Amino acid sequence: MSVTTTSTVTASPLASLASVPPAAPKSIYQADGPPVLEQRFAELKREIIKPELEEAVSASYVRLKAALADEVERISKAQQSAVPEIAWSEVVANGGRIPDELAERVRHTGCLIFRGLVSEEQALAWKEELRDYTKRHSAVGGRPLSDPTTWLLYWTRPQVQARSHPDILKAMDVTSQLWHVDDDTLPIDMSSQVAYCDRFRIRKAGDKAYSLKAHLDSSSTERWEDPAYRSCYQKILEGKWEEHDPWQMDPRGDAKVALYRGIGSCSGFRSFQGWLGMSDCAPGEGTLRVLPSLKLSTAYIMLRPFFLDEKLDVSQPTFPGSIPTKGQIYASPKYHPHLDHARAIISIPRVKPGDFVFWHADVLHEVEDENNGINDSSVMYIPNVPLCEYNIQNMLNHRNAFREVVPPPDYYRDFGGPYEIEREHEDHGAREQNILTLRGKQALGLADFDENEPGLTEGQRKIRKMANAAMRGQ
Repeated sequence: MSVTTTSTVTASPLASLASVPPAAPKSIYQADGPPVLEQRFAELKREIIKPELEEAVSASYVRLKAALADEVERISKAQQSAVPEIAWSEVVANGGRIPDELAERVRHTGCLIFRGLVSEEQALAWKEELRDYTKRHSAVGGRPLSDPTTWLLYWTRPQVQARSHPDILKAMDVTSQLWHVDDDTLPIDMSSQVAYCDRFRIRKAGDKAYSLKAHLDSSSTERWEDPAYRSCYQKILEGKWEEHDPWQMDPRGDAKVALYRGIGSCSGFRSFQGWLGMSDCAPGEGTLRVLPSLKLSTAYIMLRPFFLDEKLDVSQPTFPGSIPTKGQIYASPKYHPHLDHARAIISIPRVKPGDFVFWHADVLHEVEDENNGINDSSVMYIPNVPLCEYNIQNMLNHRNAFREVVPPPDYYRDFGGPYEIEREHEDHGAREQNILTLRGKQALGLADFDENEPGLTEGQRKIRKMANAAMRGQ
């Protein structure tokens, strides 16, 4: 494994990001089934499920459907209480660790809410500053085009401050403890974060225009195509889904989550998706919805493409809900009926300004179609991106985007842009004085990681040296 500093790193992001992406594999859309992809995808299925595995995989699918049925009943009865939550002050009082019993719940559900991670006053102040910024610079655009709720803004002062806020970074450390690295010689450091600069949402009361159906971020067919990524789910694909460990980091540090540069692609590995609440928002008011059963839902999504009419069939080049270049898996009741969307996907509990929501990279999630509340539904997206080899290039690209005040690579083509770019704004926030902490500078590749910190594993020291060398162009 090695890091290559190519012209993509050193050249202007505007020049590199405007280049033509790789050609998309062809697909044929059919009215009564999932799109038919290139024949190589059928060959991929046979490569994954070899004849000697067919019996075990078929039997495991039967067990999985039965377990999912029981899980749907549990979630349907529990509703919002199925989502674990804890006051941030309790985590601090517990030595910066999630209590063991709650940690086990989080490992099962894949999601967690920290109450009061930052003060309500700070969260509301950030929102007002963001709202004012959009009024001054409405030409940046967003989604939907007619009346944006999610803005194509990445470098406002509140965003730069929030990403480098000491408590938000500490919360990332705390949730990273849920993961484990078995081989401590691997170049992985879960205690260091890399910046992944996303957008923010200010969704008006009564909004019905915004919709984001049930999906998994960070790739679609890559989960099967890339050997390293596929290895994360090896037990599932061998018919042993009960042994799948969604929290093992070892194989993910080298997994390629973006083989195609299409809209929705993610150039970095995000161990958790996350957002900071900036409004009082209850179920039904345009909030997040999740399927809080990590292992079972992951196993089903990974196995589903291999079963047609409920029987194992590896002859068809179809991956329901997954289209190369789209960057996401969209799970639907038509193609993923055993997930029972109507009962198993639930809205998260009420959040207040300053609460922070985390969900594992493999948690199926969506956003409510309508905001039926009387208040706005506003969040700032800030994910966990651990320091590993795959994420070094992401860090360097974000450093360049910060310096040139342009969209990060994954968002340059977002929603049909480019629109007005932030570097045209005199009041943009991409200035080092807005970065609140040394760790925030490290995450953007603006300061070296400490290679000599006491207690580092061999792997942690190795990846910090690699990251520091990459910052210097070595």
